[in-house]
Parts: sequence; C-alpha cells; structure tokens
Amino acid sequence: MSRLASSAQERPDLALFIPSYAGGGGERVAMFLARTLAAAGLRVDLVVARSRGELRDEPLPGVTKVELGAVDELLAAPAWVRYLKRTRPRCAMSMIHTANFNSGLGAVFVPDVPVIVNLRIAASCDPAAQWWFRSWFGFGPERRLYQRASRVVGVSRGVAEEAVEVFGVPPSRVLSIPNPRQSREVSPDIAEEHEALFEKPVVLGVGRLAPQKDFETLLKAFARLAASRDLHLVILGEGPGRRALLEQASELGISQRVFLPGFVPNPQAYLRRARVFALSSRNEGFPGALIEAMEAGAAIVSTDCPFGPSEILDGGRFGRLVRVGDAAGLAEAIAKELEAVDVGPDARRTERATWLDQYEPEAVTARYLRLIRDVIGESRT
Repeated sequence: MSRLASSAQERPDLALFIPSYAGGGGERVAMFLARTLAAAGLRVDLVVARSRGELRDEPLPGVTKVELGAVDELLAAPAWVRYLKRTRPRCAMSMIHTANFNSGLGAVFVPDVPVIVNLRIAASCDPAAQWWFRSWFGFGPERRLYQRASRVVGVSRGVAEEAVEVFGVPPSRVLSIPNPRQSREVSPDIAEEHEALFEKPVVLGVGRLAPQKDFETLLKAFARLAASRDLHLVILGEGPGRRALLEQASELGISQRVFLPGFVPNPQAYLRRARVFALSSRNEGFPGALIEAMEAGAAIVSTDCPFGPSEILDGGRFGRLVRVGDAAGLAEAIAKELEAVDVGPDARRTERATWLDQYEPEAVTARYLRLIRDVIGESRT
C-alpha cells in the first residue's frame, strides 16, 4: 500500500474509493469530486484498488492518493478494511461495482465508519453483461451489503428507484444526485493525426469498447447509412471489444469508413465537429457522454435505455430517442438528423443552457457536500 501525496496526518473527512484510474465516466466523476470537495474544505483521500489506468497522472490538488496495490479489483477488500481500520475516515464513499462491493464489506468489518455507496449503472436489465459476479451469484450478496450502507446514491432517478426495488435499501436512505457537467477551461483542438477523419461528415460514438455500449448495433446502423451516404463513423474509447468491432466492420464492408482512434481525455472538440453524436448503449446509469454532447451543442441520437438518456434529454426534447438494439431505428433517427437543417452547435448550446444548469459543478458539489456532512453528523449521534 502506498500514499502518493503528502498531507497532515489528520483523520480524513472522506475516503473516496474507486477500483482503478481507468478513463471511464465513474472514475472521471470520482476525480472531479475529490478535487471539488477538497477545495470546499474537506480532507479527502482518493483510495484506488489498482494503480493503473489513463487517469493515473490526473492532477488532484489538496487530495491524498492512496494505492492499495490489490492484484485484482474484486480482491481489494482486505487492503480496504486495513485502510479503514488504520485511518478511520469520518465517511467513506465508493463508486463503481467492485469498489461498492468491497465498500460494503468494509461496512461489515469497520461498522463505525459510515459508508455511502454510489450506484452508477442500471443493474436489473442485464446484470450478466455488466459484472461477471452478478451472473454467478445474482444480487443477493450486494443486497445484504448495500443494506448496511448509511446512504445509497443513484446517479439518476431510475438508478435510485432500482436501489429500493432490487437491493431492498429503505427509501429513506436512497437519493439521486446527477453527474456534473465537467467543463474544461481549455478545450483542445482535434489531434492533428485525427483531422482527416473529419474530411467527411462524422457520426461520433464515445465510450468504452464493451458490450454495454452496444457499438455493434451502431455499426449495423452505420452500414445502412453508408450504403447511400459518404460518411465516417468515429468511436472514441478503448476496451476489450476493439478487435470484435473491427472484424464486424470488415464483415459489413465498412472498414474503410470506421475509425477507432482510442481514448481521448477531452472529446469536446470532436463533439463540436461531429455531424451527429450517437449513443447506442443497452443500459446506463447516467451517461456523461450525453451531458458532454449537449454542452458541445451536438445533434444527438440515443437509445432510450435504462437509465439516464430520457432524463438528460428531457424525454426527447434535446435529442432523438430510439429503442435499444434497433439498428434500423437508430439508422433512421441518424438519417433524420443528417437531413435536417444544421442549426449549429452555438444555437443548440443556447437552447440547452438553462436545462444544463442543474448539472453545474457547483450545484452537484454542494449536494455531495451536504450529504457527506449529514452522514458524518449522524454517525456522531
């Protein structure tokens, strides 16, 4: 176990626990909260099960990084429990399923440290596709552990409601807090080596190359479009599904028009340049890529998956919603956006500005700060 930043040897107010430094939405939100809660005056430890991933060098002023050195994310529980016993944070909060499971075990073995479990994705619709543990053991172990948490936070109303229905958490201990819109002061241009991708109109996808994102359906939809239109499909992200997607593109005869340039830390410039942003997920919790697409002023097509897209897009007011797994419907919706008069990103940003206020970083940070203080206060009584 290693501590990578120096700080006064005081008891942390918050231990924020994540599985790794991977560049996913949950990890990015954790980094955001670590920074902003520390700036608000909390003593924050960012505790990481495995010290690997694209965000490892992310600057976190005022935050102490603690690396548990676990050989596997799910096997980090002993090191996490040792950390809790040694450090005794006033509150612990976990994000992402493996960290949540270990955090629940921490609540069993160190019951005087109150735990907040942050649920970030729909569970009941397709548990096997999200986490192998659930496909083997079902929801029983998580139910027992999450019921011990002081609070369970869902990143959308649907995820919060599911915590009550699926995990049996009392409604009084469940709430919904959305992800923040993570604006950057400087939005870099598209990487020079990627400029050629935008010589044609681009349909853009963003996300981990994994089954949950269902880029397979997006490829099928794009193949329909490419039969009569000169387009490029660009998917930003990395993951285990890269080879299968490239093979599928070849089988569909669109390999010369499909590009997987890898993980891009700040996709705003790509979103502004894309003709259409498409989210094809089977399930979500609160897809941050949609918030970024709205902020960039992109034209949007999304599956109406559980949960998040309909809530973010206000039932379809700010983007087209289609059925999950419906390649023909996805192609038709993208085609309508391609054929529509392009009002441009500036006009779309203006239209969406008031709606996006609820996701302002300051508003979301204030809600988490209030929650953490409430939980710490309850643990003292």
